[in-house]
Amino acid sequence: MDQPVASQTALPALTGRVVDDADLLAPEQEARLAAQSAELEKATGHQLVVVTIPSLHGQDIATFGVDLGRRWGVGRKDVDDGVLLIVAPNERKARIEVGYGLEKALRDEEAGRILRDAILPAFRAGDMPKGIAAGVDGIISEIGPGAGA
Repeated sequence: MDQPVASQTALPALTGRVVDDADLLAPEQEARLAAQSAELEKATGHQLVVVTIPSLHGQDIATFGVDLGRRWGVGRKDVDDGVLLIVAPNERKARIEVGYGLEKALRDEEAGRILRDAILPAFRAGDMPKGIAAGVDGIISEIGPGAGA
């Protein structure tokens, strides 16, 4: 197996387009984000999953994101066009993990800008749902219909 045993036990189950294991979102917020993700997939084929986790269990968020993306298989198998927005509030970490098939449309620089300018200011203000919603909006603006992705 290519994944360490420790990371396998720490990974949450894929239960939908929004996996809010850290319980940061109200049901209506989850529904809105899931609807946006569904609309993105319908329009482009790209898959976007939001995941909040109570703990990284000592794992680096980048490694966690890669492991999670592989385990869940987010994105079309032949295209690898999935995106994960990962939020670990207890460690104060957030990451946008991009499948290889979308790296030209959502480069590290753009993902970093979305984190820095949209997500983190809301998190610092204590509004996790607003930061998550802003992150989803930013991702969709980069890879959604009309974005050239």
